[in-house]
Amino acid sequence: MKHLKFICPCLLALFSFGLSVSAGEKKPDIVFIIVDDLNDYLGCLGGHPDAISPNIDALAESGMLFTQAYCNSPQCRPSRTSLNHGVYAFNTGTYFNAGFKGETKIATPTMQQFFMENGYRVASGGKVFHGNPGKHGDALLKRPRDPKPPKGKDNFNAYAAPNDGYALDATDEEMSDYKVASWATDQWNTESDRPLFMSVGFFRPHRPLQVPAPWFDLFPLDSIQRPAEPSGGDDWDDMPEFARKLARSHAHKNMHGGLSDHEYIVENEQWDITLRAYQASIAFVDAQIGRFLDSLATNPRGRETVVMLVSDHGWHLGEKKHWCKGAIWEQTLRIPFIVRAPGVEAGSVTRQPVSLIDVYPSLVDLAGLPIPEFLDGKSVKAQLEDTAAKREPAISIYGEGNTSIRSEDWRYIRYEDGSEELYHHSKDPNEWTNVADNPEHAAIKERLAKFIPKDPHPGLKVQDWFDKYQP
Repeated sequence: MKHLKFICPCLLALFSFGLSVSAGEKKPDIVFIIVDDLNDYLGCLGGHPDAISPNIDALAESGMLFTQAYCNSPQCRPSRTSLNHGVYAFNTGTYFNAGFKGETKIATPTMQQFFMENGYRVASGGKVFHGNPGKHGDALLKRPRDPKPPKGKDNFNAYAAPNDGYALDATDEEMSDYKVASWATDQWNTESDRPLFMSVGFFRPHRPLQVPAPWFDLFPLDSIQRPAEPSGGDDWDDMPEFARKLARSHAHKNMHGGLSDHEYIVENEQWDITLRAYQASIAFVDAQIGRFLDSLATNPRGRETVVMLVSDHGWHLGEKKHWCKGAIWEQTLRIPFIVRAPGVEAGSVTRQPVSLIDVYPSLVDLAGLPIPEFLDGKSVKAQLEDTAAKREPAISIYGEGNTSIRSEDWRYIRYEDGSEELYHHSKDPNEWTNVADNPEHAAIKERLAKFIPKDPHPGLKVQDWFDKYQP
């Protein structure tokens, strides 16, 4: 497994100079869109039968959809740090939203910095990094504020269960994602002799699940469908004790009077209204993304355009009796990953595994620039040319020693206490049947275990959080 390489400032300057792009070269414009907390509740991914996502679906139909795409870390800060710098969390120790004093400071350039140093005009706006647009760019936009419910009606508390949905008496124009889309459109329409690199971060469906009321109206409460549950048994019956504790965990915060998120939501009959609010938030942000995508129909710089859309991680809404993020099952890790680029067949699909670590090298490759050696990921250009071109499994990690390895048809999980889960996705897409103890699958486990980092960067252990919050 390749480890993080460090480049001193002087060498970095020489490296960047050698790769610089002259203003006269017709490099393509690059548009990178990242959505916050968006799982597979999209029409193109089939994650929920009532999904309303026409604009993201249309983007998938105009390019290539990677149906087996995953985040590398199931929380915002580690996921976005890894993505934007192109290095795995297990090479830096950036495992959680909470900082760790032993984390390694990353010395290599971010995507935005790399493209600036290679002749691109860079515009970065909204939530691209954890809570901000980043530090490098010719144009930067911090995410605007959103309207709030009336006094006494706001149920949002980051430490509380995610039942904070509210139908706002507000217009789309007042919402931060609308403003980000408008800003991005203005940046796109700005003429320049240089090629353009854009990183645009949309906030919804991140909590609080509060968007204008008309978006809630699309999902009548009596029509809400909950996630499927196994019949004739408990999904936890064959899960190791560590996994059960992880399912009950509340993002490393105290329980709600001893109840997990799921237990609290079920006891207080909040499941359907929370599902409704999440779906309304997706429909809302899809419309804002669509507004921006519409502006890309004409390129004012006369260049070809590459568009990539991803999410920073998935989200649970009761699957495996878990909510939000902070786990390493399919629903927490699976993300949309769509690429539209010159020469890519419209409507093409690949099941080859890909992850966010591959974003940086892919965009560099599609720009026609040499891929830096310090990047941990691999370009998806081969799959854009041949959907059957093989890739290695996707690696996701949550804290030191908790790793998911996702191949085209299997997920293998090993926790920090050595316990395991193994799911055969063609037979068990919901991950209800853990076959890790079946001797028939020993060779599968052995093959996938080779991708587990041998010497991960020291960091916080999930068991430490269990000891603190689940005594």
